Amino acid sequence: MAKTTKTAPRAKAEARPAEAATKKIEAGMETLAGFASKFSEYTEDGVKALKDNAALSTETMREIGSRNMNFMTQAMEQGVELTQALASARDPRELFELQSGFAKSMFTAYTTEMKAQTELCLGAWREAAKPFMSRFAM
Repeated sequence: MAKTTKTAPRAKAEARPAEAATKKIEAGMETLAGFASKFSEYTEDGVKALKDNAALSTETMREIGSRNMNFMTQAMEQGVELTQALASARDPRELFELQSGFAKSMFTAYTTEMKAQTELCLGAWREAAKPFMSRFAM
């Protein structure tokens, strides 16, 4: 009988660490489930935001394409006008002045157009990023 008394307290002592380990594992699983839930919410919100902003992105791309076509049309028209002006030039100095003026005006027009298109793209990016940034700000 002495042997049975010694083994019983030992079984109880071994059961307590097992219970503690089980509780720790359960708490870890709950934390992991919480992370998975948050990730699922972020993904769901991201897909919704992508769907909502698809029309805005399409409109932005359409406007950029339209601006590019307008810019190229104007550049070609100005190139034809320059060619006509160069054909009627009387001396090399006049040729040089016409070409310099054309180069300056085209450079200015190009940089202005690129700045405008950059602003369009940045605006579209900011709008598309709003749902994500507000989600991470919490």
